[in-house]
Amino acid sequence: MTRGLSLIVLMVFVLQACGPLPRPFGRDEGDPGNKLARQIFFEGVEVQPLTGTTKPMSRLVADAIIENLQKTYEIPAAYEGMDRSEFVLLGHVVENRTDPGAAKPVSIEWQLLRRDGEVVEEFVQAVDASRLDWDYGAAPMLRKIGDDIGTRVAKSVLGERFGSAGQDRLLGRSGLFIGPVTGAPGDGNTSLRRAVAVALGGGGVKLTNNPVEALFTLNGTVEMGPPENNAQSIKIVWAVRDVDGNVVGRAQQSNVVAAGSLDQTWGQTSAFVAAAATEGIIKVVERNNPNKIRGPNLGAPRPPRAIPQSPPPPTPSLPQVPGRAPPPPS
Repeated sequence: MTRGLSLIVLMVFVLQACGPLPRPFGRDEGDPGNKLARQIFFEGVEVQPLTGTTKPMSRLVADAIIENLQKTYEIPAAYEGMDRSEFVLLGHVVENRTDPGAAKPVSIEWQLLRRDGEVVEEFVQAVDASRLDWDYGAAPMLRKIGDDIGTRVAKSVLGERFGSAGQDRLLGRSGLFIGPVTGAPGDGNTSLRRAVAVALGGGGVKLTNNPVEALFTLNGTVEMGPPENNAQSIKIVWAVRDVDGNVVGRAQQSNVVAAGSLDQTWGQTSAFVAAAATEGIIKVVERNNPNKIRGPNLGAPRPPRAIPQSPPPPTPSLPQVPGRAPPPPS
């Protein structure tokens, strides 16, 4: 009988020792617990269900953050049920329904806590997406939330170790993947992408057709100004991103062409643009590449030069403009 009573008393003691986690944003308030208990928690993050939104959206957002923490920073993370982790991430969604035209109609209030209730960080994230993207859980939006919040949480969790975390994700990666070019009229998006591939390959840069295996991704954005006095301004920005999607540098070109001259076929203009941008792109890649992405010259014949030998087309080309195109790599 005495032994049975001792077991009951022990069970009551254990249940009392596990106080509930404090939850802001209207959640239950509990005993912050004994700080000595932190010694038995492991370094991980439990992502609690978001309040202020639907359960499916809460899960989608949490999964995006968890994926970033696990794959990029190798931090254990899970959606609920991880009550022995040292950190807890809480979020509350605030929707701006009074202004239908708001550029960022949804924001999320975040709190990162230690298991004992200590607030590590509080911040607000304005979701960079339309209401339609939010309502339907658009994949690019979720990926952006996961990357942004995962990185911010990892910095707090890892501290001084943040800079060296997740380096294994670079193993097996090499080369540059040339992503889409957008915003160009006519066949410019396709022509520019093809031309810059030829120019960079000719410059000795190792290219890959698989974005999952690449160390860097290159994207181009074209902006055309309105026609004025039979002329039209054009700006092309080439952005180099790392494996985490962060922009590590840009090369920019700008010029003025005859109004409407690029509305259909770009022809040799694409080759001129690509040749002018190559040097700036290569500098960005080489300065940020831990594996020396520029391949060795083994004497194999290179692809044809991007700059044609025939007379230039009537459409003005886009040569580098001193001080403007491209700027010093950032």
